[in-house]
Amino acid sequence: MYTTKKTLLQRMQNCDEISWEEFYRIYWPLVLDIGRKLGMPQDSCADLMQEIMIDLFNGEPLLRYDPAKGKFRTYFGVLVRHKAVEMLRKSARFPFVSAPDNGVSTSFSEGLPTSLNVDDLDESNPFQSLFDEEYRKCLLTAAMNELRNTVEPKTYAIFEMVVLQERPQKDVARCLGISRATIDVYCSRCRKTLRKIVSDIRVENPDFNLDMPL
Repeated sequence: MYTTKKTLLQRMQNCDEISWEEFYRIYWPLVLDIGRKLGMPQDSCADLMQEIMIDLFNGEPLLRYDPAKGKFRTYFGVLVRHKAVEMLRKSARFPFVSAPDNGVSTSFSEGLPTSLNVDDLDESNPFQSLFDEEYRKCLLTAAMNELRNTVEPKTYAIFEMVVLQERPQKDVARCLGISRATIDVYCSRCRKTLRKIVSDIRVENPDFNLDMPL
């Protein structure tokens, strides 16, 4: 089921290759969306993710994260912002970056610590609101992916057709040669599993208004 951030980070510290791949898979869409909202082209977003992974692999930022001192998403938000500002400055585009469609101005660099010290985390920076919203989307996407990997392929396929694609049950039943009662059972099974996954995520993010995606 859902892997807690603390467990995932611990496995990464132990050089577990699968955990590094899982971290990349979960957070690459988040970093890509953040980079795009800051005006970065996709190739630069890819470089941003690579720089973040390098920093984590080198160990120091990862080892300095302490759950007792702050939320993981705030810590990770500072790391992403730190690397993004660094890249934008080097490309001579900073501070002429804006994202008027989401209300984020060039002030996203205000209060940026010179080093990634968790004691300096600032949740009031405008960037953090942007990051939190994208992080919420990231968690919900991770929940749906976890559901897909947890239930049987046939069960998820039926759930996808009926719930996600909103195809009429009678059409799905006729196409697959099963009863509508069977479809109800499969969809109920998926919703129950999804509720458990989202519940596990809420444990790590109690202050998030993380509703069921469906």
